[in-house]
Amino acid sequence: MSKTLKTLKNITLFSALAEDQLQEVVSIISEKKYRKNEVVFHQGDPGSVLFIIQSGAVKISLMDGEGKEVILKMLYENDFFGEMSLLDGNFRSATITAIEDTVALKINREDFIGLIQRFPSLSLNMLVAMSRRMRKADEKIASLTFSDAYGKAARVLLDLLEKERGASKKASAPLELSYSRQEMANMAGISRETFTRILHEFQLQGCLRVEGKKIVIQDESILRREAF
Repeated sequence: MSKTLKTLKNITLFSALAEDQLQEVVSIISEKKYRKNEVVFHQGDPGSVLFIIQSGAVKISLMDGEGKEVILKMLYENDFFGEMSLLDGNFRSATITAIEDTVALKINREDFIGLIQRFPSLSLNMLVAMSRRMRKADEKIASLTFSDAYGKAARVLLDLLEKERGASKKASAPLELSYSRQEMANMAGISRETFTRILHEFQLQGCLRVEGKKIVIQDESILRREAF
């Protein structure tokens, strides 16, 4: 079994397809490698490609009115992105940047529309995936709007913890978060200095332990009390 086929089997978008149908998807896929910090596409670029992360990770970001980067989300292995422009043909709504060396699988818009016409289940799966992302986006907007700095920092840590837990398959062991302070501060919409100070206070409360660049979550219940 090819690596591309194995990747497709792990993606919710294609979960309803039989193996012979997945082989059709494999036949229209191309592969692209991105180095750490390389931009996949910028906000405002024309969009005609769906991307699937085979390995690595990317960040979705926007620039605020003062030119400061705001990170909306991190995406990892078996996530996909670019679907909005793929469907409506409009320009890219955010910038995507590789945060580590990344291999992405690409499907052009014309080929993907053909897949949807042949396999209607793709449409439903995409709607479900987009609905989940919209819910997460609503939660983030609410957090950024109504939470104080502590709540914003806690929400970012919990979101990253949820993703790391899914990737590690360990439900209870303390998990390490290896993102930079600046990246996490950008995700929270607060300054790096404020985020670092809050980390120190969370450490005093015993909910996490800071080890150099790593943050080891020890008691997420304290974070949940702080989060919106």
